[in-house]
Amino acid sequence: MRSFGKKLGLVFSDGPTWHRTRRFVLKYLKNFGYNSRFMNVYIGEECEALVQLRLADAGEPILVNQMFHITIVNILWRLVAGKRYDLEDQRLKKLCSLVMRLFKLVDMSGGILNFLPFLRHFVPRLIGFTELQEIHNALHQYLREIIKKHQENLQLGAPKDVIDAFLIDMLESQDDKPTLDDLQVVCLDLLEAGMETVTNTAVFMLLHVVRNEDVQRKLHQEIDDIIGRDRNPLLDDRIRMVYTEAVILETLRISTVASMGIPHMALNDAKLGNYIIPKGTFILLSLYELHHGPHWKDPETFRPERFLTKEGNILQDEWLIPFGIGKRRCIGEGLARSELFMFLTHILQKFHLRIPKNEPLPSTEPIDGLSLSAKQFRIIFESRKTFKSI
Repeated sequence: MRSFGKKLGLVFSDGPTWHRTRRFVLKYLKNFGYNSRFMNVYIGEECEALVQLRLADAGEPILVNQMFHITIVNILWRLVAGKRYDLEDQRLKKLCSLVMRLFKLVDMSGGILNFLPFLRHFVPRLIGFTELQEIHNALHQYLREIIKKHQENLQLGAPKDVIDAFLIDMLESQDDKPTLDDLQVVCLDLLEAGMETVTNTAVFMLLHVVRNEDVQRKLHQEIDDIIGRDRNPLLDDRIRMVYTEAVILETLRISTVASMGIPHMALNDAKLGNYIIPKGTFILLSLYELHHGPHWKDPETFRPERFLTKEGNILQDEWLIPFGIGKRRCIGEGLARSELFMFLTHILQKFHLRIPKNEPLPSTEPIDGLSLSAKQFRIIFESRKTFKSI
């Protein structure tokens, strides 16, 4: 439904179509600075804009569940569409809320709509089909407008962003060239998956920090020791900030937002232990259960130290695979990890986080959906210049 009745894009396609699309997208993204120093600059600029927004309302309770939406869209959209938005842009806020609503309408198995699709002819609104259509129509309309503007201003031989590169390839390639449908669904994948999963992880990260004062104190100490308070954090600082990195890893473990990964299919009959998996069977891997199993000993406790060796180095645990594994591993992993580090260090360098008086600690119990998200909660961002520890 979201890809015009065809297997298109990066997330919900497979086989030759997926291989071709992934190759195109990675080539275009790398040409415009993906995972390069340009990307680091973009992340830094967006973090600074976010900090300025929080400085303006420092001391006031802020609902944080939507706080990162436009910041995250801006980081990737500068490469994809050559554009950034004001953090208070109302239309983009509405589009981001539509994406978040979309991810709550179904789960990764597809829900009742996937298993009993004929019901859409009888009770479309009751099973969420009507709302899914409305949301996708709004998102596709937004993307069509952006692509049309690029077509009107296209300069052959001088692409300014990924959309330009796609359009030029469509005009110049003879064989195996992308189509407008390919471009639109890829943009939809990048907008939806790129924003929603990182947003939810960043929100969970703040949730765990504000719930654990000792963790916050150690983060402040490491930031002060390695970065100080007079310059902005840089990605180059990451290699020395082992506790900060451990906090991010523990967030990715305990709050695995892509709880079921993406659907896979058995290409042949296979045996797993005593189970026979017939060819053509859809398979969902419960990453959430993997990250909460007995391997972790106390899996329900937020304990960053589990990712630190006795010598104080980062411990890479092969049981942690929040971005999947194998050839379908998330192509945005590097960007997501960089964003989480920069968000955490920029915010904690400037603020002490606390829950408003008379409000309970935010719940760690997630809301189910295509990905897991945190229940709504508020934080007071108190400037560390004025904050006095009790």
